[in-house]
Amino acid sequence: MIYESETDLWIPLPITGDAKKLAQQFANDLPNPQKAEQVYLNTLAVCTVNNYLRIVGISTNLSAGNSWNPAARLLANVADLEVTGLGSLECRPMRKSDRFCYVPAEVQDDRLGYIVVQIDEAEQEATLLGFTPAVESEKLLVSDLQSIDDLLEYLVLPTPQTAQQPTNLNRWLQNIFDAGWETVEMLLNPPQLGYVRGTAVAQATTQEAIDSVISLTKPDRTEETRTQAAGVLGEIGAGNANAVNALVELLQTAQDRETRWQAALSLGKIDPHHPLAGIRRARAIDLGLELDGYRVALILAIMPQSDDRISVFLQVEPAGNLEVLPPNLKLKVLSDAGENRLEVAARSDELGRGKDRSIGRRFTPPPGACFQVQIELNNIIFTEVFAV
Repeated sequence: MIYESETDLWIPLPITGDAKKLAQQFANDLPNPQKAEQVYLNTLAVCTVNNYLRIVGISTNLSAGNSWNPAARLLANVADLEVTGLGSLECRPMRKSDRFCYVPAEVQDDRLGYIVVQIDEAEQEATLLGFTPAVESEKLLVSDLQSIDDLLEYLVLPTPQTAQQPTNLNRWLQNIFDAGWETVEMLLNPPQLGYVRGTAVAQATTQEAIDSVISLTKPDRTEETRTQAAGVLGEIGAGNANAVNALVELLQTAQDRETRWQAALSLGKIDPHHPLAGIRRARAIDLGLELDGYRVALILAIMPQSDDRISVFLQVEPAGNLEVLPPNLKLKVLSDAGENRLEVAARSDELGRGKDRSIGRRFTPPPGACFQVQIELNNIIFTEVFAV
C-alpha cells in the first residue's frame, strides 16, 4: 500500500462512553486539577489502545497495570497497558496543539514500546499516531514514530521472549511473587488515600484475648467454630507463639478440609516462613466491555502437604465496583496440553442477573506439573499458566 502522507498511517477511533466514564472516575479521586487532567488523558489513551488491540485480536489485561492502581496514579505519571504474555505498552496522550509527546523519565524503562494517542475531546476522537519500541528523551516527536502496522508486526512476531512463562508456585512458598500478584486485602480492600488527622492509637491484642480464641480451636468445638477461630488468629496472632502452635495443631489434627485451609492461610499471615504456612495472592483480571469496564479478582491459595505436594484453591470474586459475578462467567483448570480438567460457572437468578459472590475449585496437582487457569466470559478469555 502507498501512503501519501504520515496522516494516512494514523488510526482515528471514537472515545467511547465507557472510557470517558472511567477517566472521569479516576480523575475525581485526585487532589488538584492538574493531576486530575493528567490522569484523565492518560486513562483515555490507555482505553483507546486497549480497545484497538482487542479489535485486532491481541489480548490485553486492562486493569493489571499501574495506570489502574490508585496509589500509582497519584504518585506517578503512568499510562501503561499490559499485553497478555508479553509485557506493558506505554500509551502516551497528546493534544492536537502539542508540538511533541511528553514521555516522563519514570516510564522510560521496562516497556514493550510507546504508543502516542492524540486526544481531541471536541470531536470525541482519539487518534493512534504511531509507536516506537524505545525512547531516549522526554520529548517524542510524531515524525520519529513508526506506524501502528509496524506495532502489530512487532507484537505478533514470535520470539523466545514472547512465550508466557509459568508462575512457579514453589517460589511463593519462599515469599517470592511475580509482578501483578498482590495480597487479597490490598487488591479487594485497598487503603484509602487521604489526609490523616489526629493520632492513631493502636489497640494491642492481649494474651488473654488470644488464649480465649485458641480455646475455640480445640477438638470439642464444632468445625465451624474451629474454622472461624483459625481465621481470627490470622488477624490478631502475629508474632504470638501460642497462636502459631494452635494453628499448627489444627493443621495436623483437623479432619475438616475447610478448617485445615483456614489454619494454613492464617499461619501464612502470622508466620509466613513457617514450613506449613499457606499462601494466598490475588490478581486483577479485566474482561473488557463485557463487564462495562469493571474487573474481577483471580485468587489463588496454596497449602503445602506432608507428601511434598501442594494443594491449590482457586477462586474468582468481584473486584472494584462489581458486587456479584456476571452470569456464565467460567473458571476452568486445564492441563498443560489444554485438556479441560475442572470447570465451574457463575449462576444467575430468575431475572437473569448474577447471584454468586464467588466461584472456586480445589485440587492437588502432581509434583512438577504445569496447569492452565482460564477465566472466560462471552468468548473473552484470560489465561494464566502455573507450575508446581
